[in-house]
Amino acid sequence: MPNAILFKSTERFNSFHTKLQEYEIPTTVLDFDEPCWMLYNFSTSDFVIYYPSFEFASNSPLALQKVYDNIMFLYEAWPHLLFFPDPRAVRYYNDKYRQFLYLQHHGFPIPETVALTSPAAVDLAHRRLGYPMVLKNRYGAGGGSVFLVRSKSELVSFYRMSQMDLVHCGALKYFGAMLTEKLFYWQLLKAKKARYPFFSQPMLAQKFVHISRDLKTVVNQDKVVEAHWRYQADRSMWKMNIDGGGTGIWAHVPQEAIDISIRLATGLQASWLNLDLIECDGRFLITEFSPVWHHYAYKEKPSFVYQEDYNITPPLEISLDLERIIVESLIDATKKKTVNQ
Repeated sequence: MPNAILFKSTERFNSFHTKLQEYEIPTTVLDFDEPCWMLYNFSTSDFVIYYPSFEFASNSPLALQKVYDNIMFLYEAWPHLLFFPDPRAVRYYNDKYRQFLYLQHHGFPIPETVALTSPAAVDLAHRRLGYPMVLKNRYGAGGGSVFLVRSKSELVSFYRMSQMDLVHCGALKYFGAMLTEKLFYWQLLKAKKARYPFFSQPMLAQKFVHISRDLKTVVNQDKVVEAHWRYQADRSMWKMNIDGGGTGIWAHVPQEAIDISIRLATGLQASWLNLDLIECDGRFLITEFSPVWHHYAYKEKPSFVYQEDYNITPPLEISLDLERIIVESLIDATKKKTVNQ
């Protein structure tokens, strides 16, 4: 029977703990906020689970400090351990620039993209991509810090802000709008997780693709185990996020999208990977990926639609039980590792 380490987390800790108990896995609970974890002897443990939350707003460079620092330390210090999230993909977690470099270098299909590393790069994006243009902060999740830019003056303003040049009309307009938002004060005073007010370089400029839906896939090893379409609620909506009003539809997934998803997970050697894809001119493009994702429970939200032509196995009742599929995969990987030793 494998031995597990479960680190405390803001989200899903109790459900992971319950699932490990259900499978009768001996589990030690540790806490990254308590320094004693650094002294723990991990030599008799088999796998580690830590479901991370953003320590600050997702667009903050320090949003995933515990994952970047602590999980990567454990991965290097105790190479026999298995992990969720997979450290082989953690370096790209919530970092759109690193993802862009990897995807471009390895020839994966992506939207036409220019990294705004200099004024010359800004001019290149202006000439090549046209308007409207999608502009993404280096860090951010759930559609946050992603903008639709409609002119070169807007593009230049965002670039200057990413360089911490804040003395210009574009910056005053941006910060002024932020200070008038009720959401800003709710996050600041109630959630105590205020939006990070600055941008991180380099921002990414991407060609705007007119779509009414996008596709999310989840890969485990060499198999897509769950996928769903996200449809815009109305034509004014250009981001497809479910929490932003989009509709989730479990329906037929083309083989091309399945193949691209598996190829990326294989290239990264990631045991788990979540991808966002869009269709453009008859082919699929990768917009971003992550070693961590969120699942609603089966039929948890009324905005989800389940169609009979859904062609991904296992059944949704299983694949949408996030804790179950992760724990089972770590148990199986531990058994395989033992057999091969």
